Amino acid sequence: MKQALLALETNRVRRNYAGGLNLDRWECRSNPADGPQPEDWLASTTPAVNRGMPDLPGEGLGRTLDNTGRTHYLADLFREHGEFYLGREHLDRLGPQLGFLAKFLDSSMRLHTQVHPTREFSQTRLGSPHGKLECYVILGVRPGHAGTLRLGFQHAPSRAAWREIIATQDIARMDACFDQIPVEAGQVWWVPGGMVHALGSGLLLLEVMEPSDWVVRCEFEREGIIVPPEARYMGRDLDFCLDVFDYQERTTAEVTARCRVEPELLDESDAHLETRCLAHARTRCFEVRRLWVRATHTWPAATHGRLFVVAKGHGHIQAGDRELTLRPGARFFLAARAEARLTPAMEPLELLVCQACG
Repeated sequence: MKQALLALETNRVRRNYAGGLNLDRWECRSNPADGPQPEDWLASTTPAVNRGMPDLPGEGLGRTLDNTGRTHYLADLFREHGEFYLGREHLDRLGPQLGFLAKFLDSSMRLHTQVHPTREFSQTRLGSPHGKLECYVILGVRPGHAGTLRLGFQHAPSRAAWREIIATQDIARMDACFDQIPVEAGQVWWVPGGMVHALGSGLLLLEVMEPSDWVVRCEFEREGIIVPPEARYMGRDLDFCLDVFDYQERTTAEVTARCRVEPELLDESDAHLETRCLAHARTRCFEVRRLWVRATHTWPAATHGRLFVVAKGHGHIQAGDRELTLRPGARFFLAARAEARLTPAMEPLELLVCQACG
């Protein structure tokens, strides 16, 4: 199947924390509620790894429907028609995979404190080409929630002390290693591999990362949700995982200066405004752009495929012989060398565009 414009199915994934109320609302579920599927993986060619949970074949892999209602996995389409969807350069460099992992994430609780490996650690110690550098585009903060992150050590323990804190689950000592860092809707944060972190409660965001599911969990229980032993140390042990952490102490001001990313203006007209939220120079893997469409605007063709998600507004997109309705939470994939015509309804459209590069 070759279509210039692919409408992507919802793709909810189980995690060891609760959330998903806003994702339920985007999906127009009859009884929206928080639960065990707080993430929606977008155009993913990366399988979810849920150690300690029953296996669900295909969990995490993105899907689309053709005009007959038949389901296709994006991974299969990229293998069969990689040059059409991804472009020749992408295919030669990365093969038939998207090259990044993007998610909607909607938390009702603070996530367990955790860390992800760098690319270099993954390549030398895990036998994997990808670490898990990630970024957060904050879309909203629930009423009644402060909107905060844990990000890096503000009061850094020694390696030996950190081992003891994790091994004994001394949560009071763990909490004392961090100050809360406030975040707001519209901000973009960059989290390099090795930097310990935890998303706060009530955050709705687009999370974009290297295409892996490597994670080391430091907290094993929060709000009654227990991380199974199999899911704590990437299938290794604590001493192995202690090498993943960056133990550098940084104040909240230093973390903010390093990790909060200011947008770069790329293009503007009466019909649109385009900024770069996160550049390839920071990620070596992907970049994220934000597009506001105030009147009908044609998004130009490119040599690579692109993932679009709608953050705000309603309207339509047309590419080739296909037209799709746009609403908050909608997501679609535009094939390489295809241009798209975007038309807002009453209010401007706000879209986020993700693409592999480098």
